[in-house]
Amino acid sequence: MTTRTKNRLLLLCMIAPFLLTFAYIRVFVDLGDMDRNNKGTLIIPHVDFADLKPRDSNGTALNSEQLNNRLAEQWTLLYIANGDCAVSCKNALFYLITQLRKSLDTDTPRVRRLIAHTRPAGPELQEFLDENVSGMEEIFIDSVAAEHALVPFMQGESSAVNHIYIVSPDGKIFIWYPTYEKMEDILLEADKIRADLKRTLKGSLIG
Repeated sequence: MTTRTKNRLLLLCMIAPFLLTFAYIRVFVDLGDMDRNNKGTLIIPHVDFADLKPRDSNGTALNSEQLNNRLAEQWTLLYIANGDCAVSCKNALFYLITQLRKSLDTDTPRVRRLIAHTRPAGPELQEFLDENVSGMEEIFIDSVAAEHALVPFMQGESSAVNHIYIVSPDGKIFIWYPTYEKMEDILLEADKIRADLKRTLKGSLIG
């Protein structure tokens, strides 16, 4: 065996592991599914909660000071409802917001639960709120304003309703998550929301 042949074999042995790894990734791994820094979908630019035209339970518009008082000092897990509450809605309110918040342990007090109604809650939704997720804060928003403010930054979605959002203490809606009917999908989404929340809370001195 010549020196040149030995050198080629040595070079091949050195690069073989890298070629095999590259081939494995190309064939078996979907690069789009690999972990990102954010598990949810960022809303860029962030949307001011005020753009949703929030109102109190009497239908009175909330001014900036009133809204700031509602949102200040805590991060918010927000769900937007349209009066109805099917399976995905119930899963979102119970598992992805109420139970998930409890799982944050010492960070639990730093996160509030908020449901934003685009219209008055129907009997099924009201019963679920009273019996299964009691204590959740409620607010009213304008349905048209919410769609105009959020949907353009939610690629592939046609409505802002029936999704979960994280809102910063200064009133910025900056990330969103879908909701699901199947429990396996709910559990996967819960892991994503919790990971984003824990990272956000760890890096924040507010809330």
